[in-house]
Amino acid sequence: MRAACLTIAALSVALTGCGGSGVTAPRDEALDQSMDTARQAADLDRLPVAEAQYRQAGIRALARDDAGAIGDAGYNLSVVQLAQDRPADVLSTVAATRAALAVRGRDGGDAELDLVQAAALHRLSRDAEAAPLAAGAMDAASPGIAEQASLLTGLIADGRGDRAGLSTAAGHLTHTHPVPAKWQADEDELRARLLLPSDPGQARRLAEHAADLRRQIVDYRGMARALTVAARAAGQAGDAGSAAALSLRATQSARASGTAATAGALPGAGLDPFAEPAPDAN
Repeated sequence: MRAACLTIAALSVALTGCGGSGVTAPRDEALDQSMDTARQAADLDRLPVAEAQYRQAGIRALARDDAGAIGDAGYNLSVVQLAQDRPADVLSTVAATRAALAVRGRDGGDAELDLVQAAALHRLSRDAEAAPLAAGAMDAASPGIAEQASLLTGLIADGRGDRAGLSTAAGHLTHTHPVPAKWQADEDELRARLLLPSDPGQARRLAEHAADLRRQIVDYRGMARALTVAARAAGQAGDAGSAAALSLRATQSARASGTAATAGALPGAGLDPFAEPAPDAN
């Protein structure tokens, strides 16, 4: 159950959608207001404000002794922390949320928490721990969670050189069209990664299409990642110039959007036309 559905498209492994039905009435107006304010702030990319409001909502949920609301606040707080590139904080929030749910008799599987935990572990390069959590969430009842889990599973598999795992994840993202732009971008990106060794030309086209779609939905971290795949494809096709240009675009986007982890794995960003001038030495 996730009463406050949260979508932050800027996540590298953007956690979108939420499962279950709303929390049963009567509701706590203070709790609802905190959740609504947090969601609106997240939609506007005001992540510190969203984080503070989800904390307030969580405190109110504890006062209410409401397991569903505790789960909602804890999950959404962890998503906002992940959006701010704080995976260690995500793991702490998820662990505390699981403990609070367990003491209230909710110690069963939770695909949403599994997914955000897997995403945080992936950010920390702990893919051996992340992979089973992400793979398990692919069968979640929520289509959005299952979709994102499939993407994450594919990214992990590709990073580990697991072609079979990548193929399985890509198969989960084979959609009946039309689908939302985010889902199409996910499908195109995994297909591009799968085709890199055999058809780099098609892989590049798919990756660039995924980047275009992610730009439209304001997922700049995902866009930079897709541009990196396109650069790999161009390089494998022998087009060194395009590979360098695509890599530079990916690096500049990652650094401009503050995704240091992504930018650090990419080549130099070149000249920045918007950088602050150096202070006068005199």
